[in-house]
Amino acid sequence: MQNFFKKPIFLFFFLFFTSFNVFANDQIVEIKGDVLINKKPAEKNSVLSGGDEIETLHDGFIKFVFSKSAYSIKKNSVFILPEDSEKSLGNLLKGSLLSAYKKGGDRKLKITHGVLAVRGTGIHVESGHEQSAVCLCYGDAELTTNYENVKLSSEKKYHQIVHIQSDGNVMLTDLNSCKFDHWSTQNVALEKLIGNPSPFKKGLRGFLNE
Repeated sequence: MQNFFKKPIFLFFFLFFTSFNVFANDQIVEIKGDVLINKKPAEKNSVLSGGDEIETLHDGFIKFVFSKSAYSIKKNSVFILPEDSEKSLGNLLKGSLLSAYKKGGDRKLKITHGVLAVRGTGIHVESGHEQSAVCLCYGDAELTTNYENVKLSSEKKYHQIVHIQSDGNVMLTDLNSCKFDHWSTQNVALEKLIGNPSPFKKGLRGFLNE
C-alpha cells in the first residue's frame, strides 16, 4: 500500500516542477552570438523587463518568453519589449521577429511602416527602412498603415504574406507564394514554450491549408 500512494505523489510533484520549468515566464531560452540588452552584453540568465531594448548584432540570435508570449529574433535586429503587455506586444525597430502570443484581446505590435493588432496569433515580421513585410502564420490580425487598413486571416491559407512599402501602401502576395525566412516547425516550437499545442490544425504538409 505504501508504494501505491508514493508513486502518484511523486508523479504529481514531478509534473508540477517540470511544467514550471518549461513554461516559466520572462526567461531567455536560447542565445547565440552577440546580443545586447540595453546596450550591454546579454547572457542566458539575464533578466528581462518591460521597455528593455534587445539588439542582435551580425551574428546574434535570441529566443525568449516574456509575459506569456514567445519571441525569436534573428541577426541585425532591434526590438523593444512591451511595457504594458495587455495592450502592447512591443516595437520592432528593425530586423526580423517570429512570435507566438498568449490568448487575449487586441494588442499592438509596432513595425517601421505600420501597426499590427493581433490576438493569440503567430506572426513573422521584417521591419526595414525601405519596406517591411508581415507573414500571418496562423490566426487573424489587422494591419494599419498611414495609407490603408488590411485584415489578415489564415482561413484559406497558412502563412498569409503582405509587403508594406515606405509610403504605407500594402501589397498582397499571390496565394501560392512561399513564406519568407521561417518554417511552420519554428512556429510550433514557440507555441510549445508557452504551453500551447500545434496551431496547424490540418498538419504541416506544406504551408497551404488542405
